[in-house]
Formats: sequence, C-alpha cells, structure tokens
Amino acid sequence: MKALQRTLAILATLFLVVQTVRHAYVLWLEPRDSVLDKYDRPLKDQIAAAGSVAELLARYDPVRREVDRVKASRRAADPKATFEDMRDAEPFKSEASLREAIQSWEERAKEIHSLRFYWLVGFALVVLGSASYLRANPWVGMTLLIAGYSEVIYWTTPTFLGAVTTEFDRLLVNKLVLSLVSLSVLAVTIRLVGAFTDTQQELK
Repeated sequence: MKALQRTLAILATLFLVVQTVRHAYVLWLEPRDSVLDKYDRPLKDQIAAAGSVAELLARYDPVRREVDRVKASRRAADPKATFEDMRDAEPFKSEASLREAIQSWEERAKEIHSLRFYWLVGFALVVLGSASYLRANPWVGMTLLIAGYSEVIYWTTPTFLGAVTTEFDRLLVNKLVLSLVSLSVLAVTIRLVGAFTDTQQELK
C-alpha cells in the first residue's frame, strides 16, 4: 500500500500545483487585450466593468429593443427578409456580445455554486477517509480518500472559456483559493497516512 500512497500523493500534488499556478496566471498575468479592441472598446469595457448580471441586462434591454425594431421594419418591407448579413452590423453586433456576456455570467454563477458544493463533498470524503484509514479499515480509508481528492481536483480544474466579466474573475478566485486549501489539506493527509515515511509498517 505504501507504493500506492506515494504514487497517488505525487499525482494529486502535481495536479493541484499545476492548476493553482494556472489559476494565478489567468487571474493576474494573462494578457487580456487585443489589437482589435479599439473597434469594440466601449462595449467591451462596459461588459468587463459590470458588477452584476442585472447591470448587463440593463444595457442589453435597449439594444434588444432596437434590434427588434430594425427586424420589424425590415420585415414590414419584405416579409421574407433574413438577417444573416447584418450580424456584424449594429445594433446586432452589440446585442450578440451582450447576450453572450449574460449567458456566460449565468454559466459562471452556476459553476461557482457547483464548485463550492462538490468541493465540500470531496472535503467531507477526505475527512471520512482519513478517519477510516487511521481508526478502522485502511483500504476503506484509501478508497474514500481517492474519491474525495478526485472530486476536489476535478472541480478546481481550470476554466478556459467564457467572456471576461466580474463573475469570471470571481470563479477564478474561488478555484484558486480552493486549490490552495486543497494543497494544504493534502499535505496534512500525506502526513497522517505516512505516505512518505519509511517507519510506518507496510500494510499487506
């Protein structure tokens, strides 16, 4: 079992360290500007500065009404009119950007909720696994520890897609903090089970 413990401890540490560094990089160091931003800068700044989905919705409402007005006007002139050729024109372009930002915000909010819930589930499994390993059956304990750290690692993996909004940054902060906490809990677990000590009797 000692070889299994060491292998799993090394893998868990590797995953958590790599993703913690990734979260920190995306949150503080990754460039977010583009040479094309000057063409969309006002709207992009408004989206990035929004403090809630309600603020985005307040900006989206008048743009959506204008899109509906343009569509109604065009259909009045031509009932078979399509709008594919107008996607890159205003107000359609702004409407699409704001709609995407709102959808991304809602997805990030759901992900934050899931992240916190499943991380707590994983943490509970780690606690139960540690207790079982030390006081009851080591194999049952190892099983619970593996399940717990699988939850913790999976739900704190990096998020690569999504509009850059306040909620996106909040998700990154949550993942960064929970990854750091997970590393600390892992260090305690490794010490408790003696994964890297040679004095503990090898379990057969």
